Amino acid sequence: MRRSFAALVAVLAIACGSTITPAPTVGAPLTITQLKFAVIDLVGVPVYCDPDFYPLAREGGEQASAIAQFPAIQSNSELYSAILAHEHLSDSNVNDLEKLVIYRVYKNLNALTLTKAGDSYSFSVRVRSTNGTASYLLVTGTVRVDGVVTTSSRTPSGAPNCPICLAAATLISTPSGSVRVTEVKVGMIVWTADAGGARVAEPVLEVGSTQVPKSHLMVHLVLADGRDLLASPGHRTADGRPLGSLAVGDSIDGSTIARWELVPYDGDRTYDLLPAGPTGTYWANGILLSSTLTTLLPPPPTAGGR
Repeated sequence: MRRSFAALVAVLAIACGSTITPAPTVGAPLTITQLKFAVIDLVGVPVYCDPDFYPLAREGGEQASAIAQFPAIQSNSELYSAILAHEHLSDSNVNDLEKLVIYRVYKNLNALTLTKAGDSYSFSVRVRSTNGTASYLLVTGTVRVDGVVTTSSRTPSGAPNCPICLAAATLISTPSGSVRVTEVKVGMIVWTADAGGARVAEPVLEVGSTQVPKSHLMVHLVLADGRDLLASPGHRTADGRPLGSLAVGDSIDGSTIARWELVPYDGDRTYDLLPAGPTGTYWANGILLSSTLTTLLPPPPTAGGR
């Protein structure tokens, strides 16, 4: 009887010239992990303060964390199965490299929060810009229970407030000589590298500093040729490697690392700058580094680290 009544209402509405808009068809509900993958696949990988590098680098780096966290990730069958399916991995004989892939995906998923709102979940996530107009974008929207993602806004956003910069005493190379990073101003001419790696003079577009906790540790690098540097573990080399991931013997800027250690930082802020030019790099204590303020940093690992 109920179905007949509904059909009668539809017929009468059509006869009277009314248009009935059918309700959107909602598919089978997905798990929370699958919904997070739907958002990440559409809007991008979340940008966040990586727990393996902030506020200090963990001993052993990501690989050690991946091995240590693997049993806990594996014990969550819904999460683990979704990651394996998304990354096209097998559950048999998972090696250490695959554990690293799984762990990196796990961190990306943890950086995305979904808030229940009716038959959907809302989200607000910071991602890297792909159009060159801003370093980062804050993307908001919803994901339906069946994985249909709708974005409502894409707003230029600043970088996450992570301590990933240089010690206050760091010297920046300029055509007029070395200048302390604390004295670098917008418009000042500094040395940067062009797309081919040649040294060119460009003006500074942006400067910034970040307050760091009293417990903040810095990476102290000493190279085989005598150059040394004190910077936060998350600051990246010109080819995109976090300083916290390096080790004695690794190559950097034409030399090798003779000494790598974590040391307490007695300052309350770290500093950075962004020169004009295609690479966003500069020489700090004679070592070529990437700026943390630029859209042109080498891209972070993909969701699967591949």
